[in-house]
Amino acid sequence: MKIFENKILILILRLFLGGLFIYASWSKLLNPEDFGRAIRGYDMMPLGFISVLSVFLPFLEFFSGLFLIFGIFKRGSVFIITAMLVMFLIGLTQAYARGLSIDCGCFSVTPTTETQGGSYLLIRIIEDIFMLIAAFLIYNFERKKIKTITSN
Repeated sequence: MKIFENKILILILRLFLGGLFIYASWSKLLNPEDFGRAIRGYDMMPLGFISVLSVFLPFLEFFSGLFLIFGIFKRGSVFIITAMLVMFLIGLTQAYARGLSIDCGCFSVTPTTETQGGSYLLIRIIEDIFMLIAAFLIYNFERKKIKTITSN
């Protein structure tokens, strides 16, 4: 569809999605232990992997978002963001299906005694689906610079 080939729309989507990922990474970068506790709440992976993920994932989110905003490795960074969104959707969906009441660690990992499940997780799932659609649009409709060779 022609509307998705509009470079302004794609730029807005890039800025929005990149900004969201930078925002989401900030609290995790500053509090990797709290983020590790949030990951642990999903009850999906071994503890050793959680430690590595709680340090590595926020940097991946931050730099992917930053690169997407500044147009550096656009397709690569949106591909990484897409992979993360799929991973987040799997985690959130399984937590929702199992009826877990957790701190999702999506945008903030500040220590809290409150955990949330049910409709909160469903809202996060829907948000991630919309972000995944935006990532798909960026990946598929971002203009590729094609160099043509002209013969003289």
